[in-house]
Amino acid sequence: MGQRRKYQVIEAALADTRRLLGYKLRAEPEIHLNLKGFDCGWILDSVAWRPGLRVLDVGAGYSWLPIYLAREKHCEVWSVDDFGTWDSDPFWERSRDPAEYIRAHPEVKYVLGRLGEDRRPDLPSGYFDCIYSASALEHVPVARFADVWTHMDGLLREGGHLLHAIDIAFPTSRGAAHVLLAALFDVLYPLLPKSLQTRFLFETPLSCVRAALRALGAPMRGVARRLSVVDMVIDPEVAVEPLEFTLNRLLKDGDARTRHFRVGSVLIHVLKT
Repeated sequence: MGQRRKYQVIEAALADTRRLLGYKLRAEPEIHLNLKGFDCGWILDSVAWRPGLRVLDVGAGYSWLPIYLAREKHCEVWSVDDFGTWDSDPFWERSRDPAEYIRAHPEVKYVLGRLGEDRRPDLPSGYFDCIYSASALEHVPVARFADVWTHMDGLLREGGHLLHAIDIAFPTSRGAAHVLLAALFDVLYPLLPKSLQTRFLFETPLSCVRAALRALGAPMRGVARRLSVVDMVIDPEVAVEPLEFTLNRLLKDGDARTRHFRVGSVLIHVLKT
């Protein structure tokens, strides 16, 4: 039972338009009015950044955020991402060469690899003060999701923060009937076999948070308060990825058959005690 008190849940919520506007109005850095902008603003706003803070960005790719933290906040920044090297994804080389990008940013320690895999990247255990991700963990296969969180637990020191913003599709993207099924899934979740909980962990914000906290052995009490499917659907302040940005992604990926989904961001911030 002691393990279940190793983490304190600071926040489990959905991205909202009120905070996004606040992040945008700050003098610097410039924040875009989309989910990625919210995620970066939320991460920057959630930690007391200071020189020498040991930070790990998970799945940053070509993101500006680790570079900003290294240059402007003088943190010791690491970034772990495979840059498509494991599956030869042509997306990574469409606009720039990953190797050249890494060489151009020596202020960040880029480590090629993926968390939660049997073939572990070379990262120090119990070392980092903060481990974060922005729009990255939704790409983790559901069978590996818990492994990623336990891997991050092993990399984080006591007193460190885990901050993760995870893209999640609105249930309305699949019609009204799916909204009812999603709400029922959340109600019945404790009674379902673990195989179904894992298979559908990205179906609702609450199921995603439950899967993460369970992997960490963190307390679940009170996490459902701001994560209900009904609130996600009817609350006008829940932030949604603008249509322009989602359609531009489809154009960049070059697949006109891909269906557009309304997407929000579920936020998980826990402190290792």
